[in-house]
Amino acid sequence: MSDIFDGVIARRLKVVTPTLRRWDGRADVIFWLSAALALWLMHTALAAMVGPLVLILLVLEIANHAVSFARFRREASPHHWLSKLFCLCLWALFVQLFVSGQASWLLWLTFGLGMLSQIEAFAITMRLKTWRCDVPSVFALGRQV
Repeated sequence: MSDIFDGVIARRLKVVTPTLRRWDGRADVIFWLSAALALWLMHTALAAMVGPLVLILLVLEIANHAVSFARFRREASPHHWLSKLFCLCLWALFVQLFVSGQASWLLWLTFGLGMLSQIEAFAITMRLKTWRCDVPSVFALGRQV
């Protein structure tokens, strides 16, 4: 939950900077990779099902950062709303997997949201004319690109 509220608190305290937002994204990736490693160590049987899905999302994340770096010499940092929804589902999924060790429909919903989030992040990166962080949605860009 802190992934969502840390940004809200930082904006209210007026301490948000593009550098802080980029490091926030990096911290998120490190957190989720660490949680995935812990889950794998706890329930190794899940690796065969969950591993390829995590790899797909990781490759998409890296690809979007590479495209952003190629275009703007800066990594992507949109922090869009779909990524927040993905994060909430991911949190629920991890709780379910840690507790039960069993995947359900929530795995596929979360993976689908992750794919859509990555596609939207890529679309945001491609529509921007200059680098920006905290773009709420590809649709919010309108004529602001």
